[in-house]
Amino acid sequence: MVDIISDKEAERWKSEGIRFATSQKFEDAIRCFEKASSLNPVDEEIYFQKGLAFMNLIRYQEAVESFEESLKLNDKDPRYWLYMGINYFFMGRYSKAIPCFNMVLEIDPGNLHALSNKGSALAEIDRHQESVECFNRMLELMPGDVNALFNKGISLQKLKDYKSAIGCFKEILKQDPQDSDAWFELGNCLSKTDNCKEAIKCFDRVIRIEPNHAEVYDAKVECLRSLGLNDEADDLIAKREMDDW
Repeated sequence: MVDIISDKEAERWKSEGIRFATSQKFEDAIRCFEKASSLNPVDEEIYFQKGLAFMNLIRYQEAVESFEESLKLNDKDPRYWLYMGINYFFMGRYSKAIPCFNMVLEIDPGNLHALSNKGSALAEIDRHQESVECFNRMLELMPGDVNALFNKGISLQKLKDYKSAIGCFKEILKQDPQDSDAWFELGNCLSKTDNCKEAIKCFDRVIRIEPNHAEVYDAKVECLRSLGLNDEADDLIAKREMDDW
């Protein structure tokens, strides 16, 4: 009878914690989850919810400890591995994140979140060929996904496979001609293949869409100089300096 009462009370505290978390009151949520786990220490969901609250407070080490508690009780729930991996990703511990995403994919081979995050983590540690493979798998499951195409294109650039990268960015632009990041990266690829005239057209598109883009003016200046158009490059620099002033 006592255990039943404790379990019900734990459920009440857990529900209260979830309500606080939904309202962005994460400190209050954590207090509720701690009370809940003291009453029912074998409910893995309590530790998981507590870990999510710690993540939202950017208290990543405490989040890791909470997710570890969940996994001790149940290592077959892909959510626990996924968020452990995302947490490590946020900490910049990419080599720790990747095995977590692998565990998700063992349990749920088509998990798009795990594939996306694994691909990004691999790219962060310069394992770009493996990163491309992750994004290819994503695109098999979700053809035309813009994020997968973009991240695949970036890794292909790092591998100096500019032709394939160009294909990724053009595919994005078919879907959204106003995607300034895709235009910028397309321009970068074209400039790397000695096609600066076409690259400049891409950079001009970026400027029209996003006049305050952080990097596009330097990229355009570099292309202009490559073409021997030094006066135009100097004029662009002078105009930017006036605008900044």
